[in-house]
Amino acid sequence: MKVYYAHPVSTYNSLQELRDIEILERLNLEVVNPNNPVDALGYEKEGMAYFKRVVESCDLLAFKAFPDGSIPKGVSTEISWAEVVIELPVHLAGRTLSVEETREYLLNTGCR
Repeated sequence: MKVYYAHPVSTYNSLQELRDIEILERLNLEVVNPNNPVDALGYEKEGMAYFKRVVESCDLLAFKAFPDGSIPKGVSTEISWAEVVIELPVHLAGRTLSVEETREYLLNTGCR
């Protein structure tokens, strides 16, 4: 199964990019990473129309947002072309609640 890895260009050639690809490969997915010379040339010649074809040739899209959770325009455009989308977590440890925080959240939202 092929997955298109949509991520901010600011994470190209970073440790985060390597970690994300490793996660996807551990799920037995064939990763299509736009951070390569062939795709750079395709983008140079055709703009985002090039990436539309690449995204549509994949079975799903996995995306990474910026650390604050916002999604760059290029990534959001790629998301709009995909049929199946998953999000790779950002700062997972910082978003994890303790048991007490979870109970308080559930109480405050009317779930308990």
